[in-house]
Amino acid sequence: MTETADSTCSGDAGSVESSTAAIPYPYVAVDPDGEITAVNDRLIDRVEIDRDTLVGRDLTTILSVPADSVADTLATCADTGRVDDRPAILTTADERTVPISLRGQATYDDSGTLCATHWGFHDRETATPVVDDDGPASMETVIEAVPHPLYVLNVDDYTIQHANSLADGHPGTTCYSVTHDRDRPCDEGDDPVPCPLQEVVETGEPTTVEHTHYDADGTERVHEVHAAPIVNDDGKVVQLVESLIDTTERVAYEQRLKRQRDDLETLNQVLRHDIRNDLQLILAYSDVLTDGATADHDEHVQTIRESAEHAIELTKTAREMSDVLLDTDTSVGTVRLRPVLDGEVDSIRDAHDAASITVDGRIPDATVAGNEMLGSVFRNLLKNAIQHNDKPVPKVTVSAAAKADTVTVQVADNGPGVPDDQKAEIFGKGETGLDSAGTGLGLYLVETLVSTYDGSVSVTDNDPEGAVFAVTLPRAE
Repeated sequence: MTETADSTCSGDAGSVESSTAAIPYPYVAVDPDGEITAVNDRLIDRVEIDRDTLVGRDLTTILSVPADSVADTLATCADTGRVDDRPAILTTADERTVPISLRGQATYDDSGTLCATHWGFHDRETATPVVDDDGPASMETVIEAVPHPLYVLNVDDYTIQHANSLADGHPGTTCYSVTHDRDRPCDEGDDPVPCPLQEVVETGEPTTVEHTHYDADGTERVHEVHAAPIVNDDGKVVQLVESLIDTTERVAYEQRLKRQRDDLETLNQVLRHDIRNDLQLILAYSDVLTDGATADHDEHVQTIRESAEHAIELTKTAREMSDVLLDTDTSVGTVRLRPVLDGEVDSIRDAHDAASITVDGRIPDATVAGNEMLGSVFRNLLKNAIQHNDKPVPKVTVSAAAKADTVTVQVADNGPGVPDDQKAEIFGKGETGLDSAGTGLGLYLVETLVSTYDGSVSVTDNDPEGAVFAVTLPRAE
């Protein structure tokens, strides 16, 4: 508490009322016999009981302390001089209950005899003291503003000296007894567990560890424990600050993600090996059938072959997509554009001899942001221009232009084009119809990779027909 009523045992009702008016939270003064002697207006507004009714009554009229008694709490404050952040329940006139954090401070006369205990009530639901003024925040206000449990600990025995209302325990108890139900520090005994406190004492540096605590029901909860030192002018650690962030749900979510990643990796291996090998076998047997097929069957054999080749391409694209999604350490470096783009153009020409693929002008010998996956961007754009083409001879034109900070590569085709209402969505995962030769993975992979390189991809209409896909990449020179 930052303010109390007059600490002497004298004073008329008017002076006491005047001294409590400035206290910025609900306040009660209690005499040594446990009777209320003074309240402020903020307390009256909170419980909706008038001053005359409250004065002279027992504190239990408006207060209960879970797992304790009001009498014991009053006695603790009288014996030790203060009580910090003890959970309590405030009861209003209409019998509503309000969870609060109770803080008390004792005053004594010159002979050391107890005059009164002074109590402030703070909002435990929001972990914010009920403060009305605009003045500087007190230390208690700052501690209460922390949105997770926070302790200030004795450096020698880890006893709690201060705590906010979100924290379990109260001053005098140890942090390890409260959070672990242990009778010794966490890093001691037959079953030690990681604890940052001793490391902070020894190094004088803040640290963070993952720690398992237990809630009131004994259920394990995973916490991210932050510990930091408070040092004196000589640099000696005199207190410890420990804050706890409950990460139980986050850790469980990360474990689920890891299992899903493992499952995806298994699927990736199947695509890499089993399915691809079976498709290669189909192609091999289709070659045998081609040699002996009649004219009536030749078209069917060709359909088998084309379907198998397309399925192999899909497994390759799906494999590359999973590589991108599963790689948590994707690094972007620098890549020379010309050899990558020329190589993909030559490869697609060899695989699609019925298509016409030309390069308009010379590819700039520029270095761009990218990695070993950059070739997949151009390969999928070239395949898309051929596979989605409705002309007897698909015509694809590749060009590139360099500016001071970027290089833009365009892949233009003479196909059906992309409707305006689909231009913004075509790079989404699976954005193709069931009658399409593609699955949408190719363009989704393009957009994913280009975004990784801090570039952009777009589609516009070609003249007189078709589409133009443009990839813009940052120069890395």
